[in-house]
Amino acid sequence: MMHIQRSPTIQKIKGGCLCGAVSFEVVNAFEKLFLCSCDQCRQITGSAFASNLFVGIEGFDWLGGAGDIINYQVPEREISKSFCRVCGSGVPWANGNGTKMIIPAGSLSEPANVVERFRIFASEQPAWASDLEQVAAHAEFPESP
Repeated sequence: MMHIQRSPTIQKIKGGCLCGAVSFEVVNAFEKLFLCSCDQCRQITGSAFASNLFVGIEGFDWLGGAGDIINYQVPEREISKSFCRVCGSGVPWANGNGTKMIIPAGSLSEPANVVERFRIFASEQPAWASDLEQVAAHAEFPESP
């Protein structure tokens, strides 16, 4: 008797911008998550670090709104930012050689399966973000005194 081995179902998850103009679907098998605190990533996100997931380009598909994306390339650097022209939310972009998609982690609407996580350029992290594990966590805005 011959057994047919079935390949596992590839799970895809969706993501998009805040206003819904841009949407995408991606295989939920991310090679790397980089939490980058370099000066450019902090400035481009307005936060302590950028949270970017990396996946092979073949596992990514635009569902809608590709025409609503604006890309900014940092001069003389391999750093870029793609965002929705309507709401300004960060959206995915291809790396320089077109082999990987870089997905802003916050643009996903479901939890991501990640193989490796890295904090990079930690030496450039601002002092106010150095001990975030110690800051009190609240489910919503804290009560006003």
